Amino acid sequence: MNAITKVTSIITAIAVSSIFAAKAPVAKPAAKKQEALTVWIMPNGASPQEKLEQRLNLFTKKTGIKTKVTVLDWGVAWNRITTALATGIDAPDVLQLGTTWVPYFASRGEIKPLNEWLTQIDSTRFVPVSWNTTHIDSDTTIYSVPWFIDIRPILANKRILKKNDINPDDVSTFDGFVKAIRKVNNSHEMLDDGTKVRAFAFPGKNDWNIPHNFAPWIWSNGGNFIEKDANGKWKASILTPKTIYGIAKYLSFVLDTLVSTDALQMNTAQIVQHFDAGELAFIVNTSEVIMQTRIEGEKGGLLNTRIGNDSVMALPIPKGTEGSVSFIGGSNLAIPTGNKKQESLDLLLYLTNDENLDAYTKQIGMLPASKKVLANWSKDDDYKTLVPMLGTGRAYTAIPEWGDIEQILGSMFSAIWDHLEIPALYSEEKIYEILANYSNDINKHLNHPISGDLTFAEFRETWHKALGIKDGNQNKGIEEKTKPTEENDSSFSRTPWIFAIAVLLGFVFAVTRRKNSNKK
Repeated sequence: MNAITKVTSIITAIAVSSIFAAKAPVAKPAAKKQEALTVWIMPNGASPQEKLEQRLNLFTKKTGIKTKVTVLDWGVAWNRITTALATGIDAPDVLQLGTTWVPYFASRGEIKPLNEWLTQIDSTRFVPVSWNTTHIDSDTTIYSVPWFIDIRPILANKRILKKNDINPDDVSTFDGFVKAIRKVNNSHEMLDDGTKVRAFAFPGKNDWNIPHNFAPWIWSNGGNFIEKDANGKWKASILTPKTIYGIAKYLSFVLDTLVSTDALQMNTAQIVQHFDAGELAFIVNTSEVIMQTRIEGEKGGLLNTRIGNDSVMALPIPKGTEGSVSFIGGSNLAIPTGNKKQESLDLLLYLTNDENLDAYTKQIGMLPASKKVLANWSKDDDYKTLVPMLGTGRAYTAIPEWGDIEQILGSMFSAIWDHLEIPALYSEEKIYEILANYSNDINKHLNHPISGDLTFAEFRETWHKALGIKDGNQNKGIEEKTKPTEENDSSFSRTPWIFAIAVLLGFVFAVTRRKNSNKK
């Protein structure tokens, strides 16, 4: 009996325990905390982090996902991004890439193919010149989405143009632009602080945009930096008649003393400072200055500065032999290959929708890549001439090797500026030698055989045609083009010229003295 009672008690206890266990709440595993999505950008406009965070705060309110913005200076961005994408260590969820950087990282398999989401991205929304930068040339795989466009037109000071009775049609051609430059230079206008107004200036070798500065003048005359051969393989096209013609036309601003060589010692930022101060009638630069003249100074704008009062006008690059072609760059957004987060794609799509493209580009002053947004911008008087330039503008060729080629081009044009610093030493043979050597370097990087370039005689014929030099009068023409005159001097300091002459005389004196000492 006792045994039966014990067994019954045990069974009853087990049953009761099971009932209570079934009714007891099951502990849920702790929810994984959503990490903030990281975004890497470069310094786009004034207060770049603050302006992007304003847009990202709306994303957080909508999704509950926090974000963190890191701003990389352009000087360190390449190395930082290259390391992060190659190793996957501390790589961001979404990152900004200059349009010419996309093919390089895509070729290494380090940024994520986006074809699976093309329906959501909708390529038809974007202007062709911008969409073409989202992939490698001749490849259909998309690796990035356009974020904003950097177009570089002629920027003109409206007040100076009005004072000199110059209208947009007057500067629509190269010859017309040259006449306008002479007109402003010869007006000898002085600002209140005693600074002389100059017509045109651009940076020389001490700049990070050297190939960008040459590009529109080369492209507008039908030239290019590289081209495909008959077999579809890329090769250098530096020593071709049209490219030589465009290079010569750009250099003629200096050779004809329309632009002082003193300006060549500056960089883009310094040239822009002179323009913002109302000291220059024309520069070629990004369009962000236009928007900045509408923004208060405390917010990083130029509203109450001299250029804000004078006002800015965007004009097409003066027509060359084959039209007006502006340089077009910009930046796209991409996702590292190893990133598997759906939220990263959601963020990229959010930042590149029309509403954000409109709002963000208005803050930084660059152009949006969306056709629909651009249509609204073109209703603005200050942008109605700028937007159509996207239809004729050109971006660099989207190939993985472009980064190396751009560095070669920078070195090539720097060597030319070095050569022009002392006019007395100017030599067409030296210009040809520089172009030939760097053209060979480009072909080596493209694994293309070196052949088919212009001979020196052919080069000189095109060079003379572009500069208006009559054969048989070569030396005299060069002397005339390199000798400053009171009429054409643009009022930059002549100290570099004096210094150069002093150096040359010192060299001659030293050689003579050495010869005399050797005779003793």
